[in-house]
Amino acid sequence: MQRIREGLGLARGMVVSNVWLLEHRGRRILVDAGHGLERLALRFHLWRAGVRRRGDLDLVVLTHRHSDHAGNAAWLRRTYGCAVACHVEDAPELTGARPPALMARWPAMPFDYVLCRIEDRFPARTPVDEAFPDGPWLHGLRVRHVPGHTAGSVLLHHEPTGTLFTGDSILAGIPPLRAFERPTLAKAAYSADVAGSHAMARAFIGDLPPTSTLCSGHGPAITERVEEKLRRLLA
Repeated sequence: MQRIREGLGLARGMVVSNVWLLEHRGRRILVDAGHGLERLALRFHLWRAGVRRRGDLDLVVLTHRHSDHAGNAAWLRRTYGCAVACHVEDAPELTGARPPALMARWPAMPFDYVLCRIEDRFPARTPVDEAFPDGPWLHGLRVRHVPGHTAGSVLLHHEPTGTLFTGDSILAGIPPLRAFERPTLAKAAYSADVAGSHAMARAFIGDLPPTSTLCSGHGPAITERVEEKLRRLLA
């Protein structure tokens, strides 16, 4: 794990999307689970971080249901005996109780269209142990529901440390690059309602809680002038 600060790490060898390891009062929490194609890399980074057997990981919390973020959730649950949690609006799709809305649509760039077709064909599936609503939750996390990227997309604000986990509702850079910062709002090609997603994210930024670290689903961790960079997205 790349150490971002005390109690926060990033699985640096994973390319498709970011997986964050948060430690809070002796609990180990993964924010997002990564894509199934990168399972071996995730296991390696967890091993290096001391997550090696059942009981070493307490919780996987998902920012949204897409397979690049939730693809390893069921495997993590089986392997480490941890719980899986997501927002109530994404839980039915993740458990298979409700078919997800199709993502692939024209017009679209060919690369985006192909990735969306793959997502439509192979959506993430996992048991969900807890489906949370808006508001204060466990382990110092406060949930802000920002539907639009998916129905259950959330921002997770870790209040004790001012760390904001944004999934794909606010991106820190251009996937799959981590070398350059470029904060942006959700990308239209992968969002069910991109205008709604942008409006919800901007509403959150307009009343931004104290935030010192931005941990997005893609791009680098942002640790300097975070609030200033987020407020630029209001323009």
